[in-house]
Amino acid sequence: MSKQNFIKYFCIAFVSLVFCYALLNDKYKTYNGYHYSNRVAVLEYHHIDPTESEFTITPDTFKKHLEALKANHYHVISMKEFVTFLNGKGSVPPDAVVITFDDGYESFYKYAYPALKEQNMTATNFIIVNYLGTNPGTPFLNWDEIQTMKSDGFDFYSHTFNSHDFAADQNGNPISPLTNPIYLKDQNRMETEEEYKQRVKIDLKKADEIIQMKLGNPDKLFCFPHGRYNNTLLDIGDQLGIKYYFTGLDGLNTPGTKLIKRVNVGSAHVTAKSLLRILNGETSVTGNLRIFLKNIIVKQRMSE
Repeated sequence: MSKQNFIKYFCIAFVSLVFCYALLNDKYKTYNGYHYSNRVAVLEYHHIDPTESEFTITPDTFKKHLEALKANHYHVISMKEFVTFLNGKGSVPPDAVVITFDDGYESFYKYAYPALKEQNMTATNFIIVNYLGTNPGTPFLNWDEIQTMKSDGFDFYSHTFNSHDFAADQNGNPISPLTNPIYLKDQNRMETEEEYKQRVKIDLKKADEIIQMKLGNPDKLFCFPHGRYNNTLLDIGDQLGIKYYFTGLDGLNTPGTKLIKRVNVGSAHVTAKSLLRILNGETSVTGNLRIFLKNIIVKQRMSE
C-alpha cells in the first residue's frame, strides 16, 4: 500500500471512530439550563399549508414548533435585536432564535402570523417583490397584509425583485440568474459579464427601493434564492449597501457574521420533537459533524 493511500484510509478510519464514539457518548449538553449563549439560531421556513411537502409544513405542526420552543426555554428575538447583536452593539438571551420565512407566500399571513402572535413571537419574511399580490397557484402576500404585520413588529426584506426562479443557459440548462449570465433568446446569445452584473444590480436595487418606500426599513438585508451566491453577487450587494446575507448554510451565528447561517426546519418530516433535536444538536459533536457534511454538500450544489 502506498503512503498516500495509507494516510487516506487512516483518516477515514479515524473519522469513523470519532463519529461512532460521538454517537455513543455525546449528549445534548446544557449549561445552567440552556444549550448555547452569545450565539443565535436562525430558523428557515417557506410555506404553511394543510397539505405538507418538502418545503411545506401544516399549520398544526408550525404551532407545535412554537409551543416546543417556548416550553424548552428558547427565546425568539426580532430581526432588529439580531442585527444589533451582529453589529456588536447588543446582547441576546441564551438559546436565542430568529424565525424567518422565504418567498412571501400568503400563508405567512393566514397561518404563521396568528400563531406567532398567540405566543408573543415575531418573524421575518424575505419577499420576492414582483410576486406580491399575485396568485400563480400558490398566492403571495399583498402590501396591505404586509403593512398590517409590519405594524405588529414583523419584518420584511428582499428575496430579489424578480430573480428568484431559475433561468436558462445557451444549452437550456437551469441556472441561477443571480450567479450566472443568462441566455438572451431574442438576441440568440448569452449575456456578457457586464450585462449580467448590471441586470443583477438593477434587480436588487429595485427590490430595496420598493421595500424602503413601503416600509422604511433601517437596514438592508438580503436572502439568497435557493442559497446560491458567488463573489460577484456579494460585490454587487456590498455596493448597494446590503449588510447581511441569509444563506442556506447550517449553523449558529456570532457577532460579525456577514453570511448568516440558517437551520432549515420547514419540511414535512420536522416534527416539534425533531426541531428540538436539531436545535440541541447544533452544539453537539454529532450535530457539528452533520453540519460540516451538510455545508459541504450545499457549497458543492452552489458551484454547479
